[in-house]
Formats: sequence, C-alpha cells, structure tokens
Amino acid sequence: MTYDLRPFRLDDVPAVNALCDWAWWPQRSAAGWAWLAEGPPGAREAGDPGPAGWVCEMDGEVSAFLGNFVQRFHFGTQVLRGATGHTFLAHPRAKGAGRMVLRALAEQPDRFGVYLFNANAISSGLYRHYGLEAGPAATHDVKYSWWVDLPGVIGERLLWRYSNLRGFDGVRAQGERFISDRLRHGSVTRLQPGVRVMFEQEVDGRFDGLWARLQEDGRLLAARDSATLRWRLADPDLTRRPILLGYEHQGRLAGYLLAYFSKQTEIDQPCLDIVDLIAPAEHEAHAIPALVRTLVENAKDLGVARVRLQTVSPAIDAILSEMPGAQRQITHGHCHARFAEGVDPAMVAAWQPTPYDGDYSFCLRPPPLGQTKAA
Repeated sequence: MTYDLRPFRLDDVPAVNALCDWAWWPQRSAAGWAWLAEGPPGAREAGDPGPAGWVCEMDGEVSAFLGNFVQRFHFGTQVLRGATGHTFLAHPRAKGAGRMVLRALAEQPDRFGVYLFNANAISSGLYRHYGLEAGPAATHDVKYSWWVDLPGVIGERLLWRYSNLRGFDGVRAQGERFISDRLRHGSVTRLQPGVRVMFEQEVDGRFDGLWARLQEDGRLLAARDSATLRWRLADPDLTRRPILLGYEHQGRLAGYLLAYFSKQTEIDQPCLDIVDLIAPAEHEAHAIPALVRTLVENAKDLGVARVRLQTVSPAIDAILSEMPGAQRQITHGHCHARFAEGVDPAMVAAWQPTPYDGDYSFCLRPPPLGQTKAA
C-alpha cells in the first residue's frame, strides 16, 4: 500500500462526496465546494499558501479527507488567522490516513490556532495526540436544545427504532420524512420586544457598526463585518434562507441571532441550528434571551421539531441556563484547539468559541425540500 497526502483540489469533489455518502455526512455540490474553498473576504493574506483541505490517497484512491476553513480573527487592533477542521472522514480500509490529514491541519503554519468542533468520545483522544486540547474549560462539553414539537420528536425516535430493526439503508431509501409546507413557507410572526426579522439586503453598515462595538469588549472574535456575513449567507447549497433576527436598542443594532435549517438524515426531524448568537457585553443580558425566545416561539410554525445550540461561551451559558424550557446538556468535550507557540495567554483566555467559529453552518445538511415522504 502506498499513501499520498496532498492538498485538496476541486477535481477531488466526487471522491470526497463518495466518502461523505459512506459516512452519512452531508455532501456539497461542486458550486458549494468551490464557494467554501474560496472562503470569506480577507480570510487569507496575500500569498497565504494554506490549502482548503487535504486528501490522503491509498493506492490512488481518496481514502481520507479533512477540510481547512480559514477565518480572520480580531483581538483589539490585532488581526490574526485561525483555522477550523471540518468534514473529517477516514475510511477504515486506509489505516493511518486519518492521522496524516489531522497532522497536516494541526501543524500548518501562520495560524494563531487551529481547532475542531463536532468531536466525539473516540476522536477526542486522537485530537489530544496532536496537541488539540478540550476548551474552554467551563463549556467545552455544554450544548443546548429546545423541543418545540414533542409528538414530532417521539415520531422520529420510533422511526429510528424501526430503522434499527429493519436496517437504516432500507428505511433511508424510502425517501425523506417530516417535510411539511410549514418547513417550506413558515415565517417568524411573533417578536419579543426589541427584536425584528432582518433580510440579506439589510446586512450593511448596521452590522459593521455592531462589529466595531463588539471589538471593544476585549474578546477574540471571528470577523462579523457585513461583507463576511453576506458571504456566509451566499452558500449555494442552502435550500431555505437562514433565519436572521436583530436586536435593536435606541435605534441601533445591538445583537443578532443567525439560525440555519437542517435535517441530518432522511429520518430525522428538521431542526433550527443557532450558528451565531452575539451582542456587546452591555446588551447581552437583554438581547440574548429576547433573540432566543423569538426563535423558539416561532420554531414550530417554521416546521421544525427542535432548536439547537451546539457550542456556547461561558457568558451565553450563564444567560441560557436561567431560561425556562432550555435543556442544558453535558456531553463529551466537543471543542478542541491547539494554539501556536508564543500566543499571548490573555488572548487565548479571551476566546469564547461559538458555532460561528466552527463548521456548523456549512456542515449541516439542508432539508431537501423537493422530496417528501409521509411519516
């Protein structure tokens, strides 16, 4: 057996998608992979050689892949680049291939840090082998969910039990379950005080002003300027536009929530995944509950059974833990990071990871709204 580790190319898309299908991981279109490989504005400095990912071939066949999503981070006046791994897939026929692509991610130069979300109990041990440690200490194993359609969740669980008896592939082949007109056409109609629905054309100077205020809080933050947010919303594989809610205080944007529709498999209920939830420190106590309540109170009318927040900062955790109906779940550590030598410890302590920092938005499976199957 011969192994060849090399940077990902767009002509690798069919082979990588085949790996995704084998692992029941969401696939992307050719246009979606090209958009992701390009990355957000300003993410890479001129001459930055960092690849969009790595593949490992075994005897000429792609057997492992790990994406490399580079973002611009700000810490006060400092501008840095960090990278998150995504779509980490390694076929068991190629033993050691997964370690090769993981080493390439962990040891890439010119990054203040590299990290992976979506860890599981098995992979976390492998991450530590390459210096990726669970963090932040207070919330790396915390996530939240809200059940908004209990009968729907029960129906999903019964279908999973049936699939375990009959075989998942057979049930999966029968088509999508739980696709409704509400999922296709539902809208947000009930708003908490200060909250409004925002549209893509409103991602403009209002968000730039909010971004400027966020940078004054002393946090290490991934870029949230209007150009970066518009790039996020332009994902060509989305089947329904994300929900964008803004919180206003004295006529200015003082926080926002961004949630994506997702449906992880053919037999899962649709969800709304909160990918970003942020406000300046002075407005967090009012903005965060108002934004989350608005989303949760409208979620059933949007055709989903759950609202989820997969990664939280300590500050957001303290706020959400007091909210009625919020299910705070303790799991295995799912955020692992490795920081470059010489990085200021104060900067590391100022990083409060959110789903926005990671791969959640583009690694969620959008509901395939053209397909239906009765539950």
